[in-house]
Amino acid sequence: MTKNPFSPRHPIDSAYFVNREEILESFSRAIKRSANSVPRKPDNIAVLGGWGIGKTSVLKKFESLAVDEFTDLKAFTAFIELNPSACQNIESFITRTRDDIQRSFLSELPLIAKIKRELSDWRVNTLELGIGLERKEKMTESHATSLFEEALRDLWNNILEPKGIEVAMLMFDDLHYLARNYPNGLYDIRSIFQKLAMDGCNYMLFVTGPETLFGEIREFAEPFTRFFERFKLNLFDLEETRKAIQNPLQLSGSGVNTDDAVIERIHDLTQGHPYFIHFIMCDLVDYREKGRITGNFFNEHWKKIATHIEREKFEDDLFSASETERKALHQIAELPSDVVSPSEIRIKGKAEILKRLSEDKGLLIKSGRGEYKLYHPLFKEYLKQLKV
Repeated sequence: MTKNPFSPRHPIDSAYFVNREEILESFSRAIKRSANSVPRKPDNIAVLGGWGIGKTSVLKKFESLAVDEFTDLKAFTAFIELNPSACQNIESFITRTRDDIQRSFLSELPLIAKIKRELSDWRVNTLELGIGLERKEKMTESHATSLFEEALRDLWNNILEPKGIEVAMLMFDDLHYLARNYPNGLYDIRSIFQKLAMDGCNYMLFVTGPETLFGEIREFAEPFTRFFERFKLNLFDLEETRKAIQNPLQLSGSGVNTDDAVIERIHDLTQGHPYFIHFIMCDLVDYREKGRITGNFFNEHWKKIATHIEREKFEDDLFSASETERKALHQIAELPSDVVSPSEIRIKGKAEILKRLSEDKGLLIKSGRGEYKLYHPLFKEYLKQLKV
């Protein structure tokens, strides 16, 4: 059976990761600098960008580099997957962080054996301290924050550092849920980890969110925004698209390769968007199985692939919008220009509708002050062919 290295529904395997050289080089410098800093001054990195652009894949690559490639240092990593329910209040955020630290760390196998039991004991101890939703008696936010800070201090001083860990990487994926649902939590994060660093606890923070994240929170959490070095992920250019297609095919031993004309066609269709590149290539490899993907082969299967994208992605996108929001989307799709202003939309309450479609649902991109566009040209084509 053909080895298919593409999957649009999951982060790319770190072995097939390509491009993003600038952020990987900065990470390499940051982790080595943080591991060797005396007194402790850990760096923190924010990876920003639109939906499907590869933010989670970048964090997973950071993990892989720290654990598998940087053999001259010992790193502890924990990947914390945030969602709205985990960001309603400080207790829910602490519970998710605590559980994911215990569950999802990566390290060398001998190190896992050494600290796995200690981590389980640490998690139980944090429960006994009263951290988490399991506590029946409601505690104050400041008390919960203090307990969490003390638990992280205990984790570093009594478990990680004694086992030779030089830096602990905590990765918060989709931080915008906390920013929007419980913005006070951003103050808590900065306060906790700033104090921990001053006490010699070497925690590096990595967060992901939309490119508008820091602009949205600047007014009420400006100190938090200064806590991170920020990197925005852009769409791939043609050469990056070529690498994103060819490298996984070769490294996986798929037995499939592609004509340059096909790569150029995919780049034109996707505009270098990683999600759509992977979606198209996943289907093409499944159809091809072995041999070369030619222009004729692509043309023969493109209609099926486009229908598959519509069913898997665009139908869900449209379903997430209200009836009024759908009318706005259809009007935008019918306009000749890709970039539109609210004055071109003929719907009551259009300013608030466009804001929701942009900030809450990600179906529009705010391209400038008072300017919007649909998040991808393929979505625009899908809307245009629908009968309203």
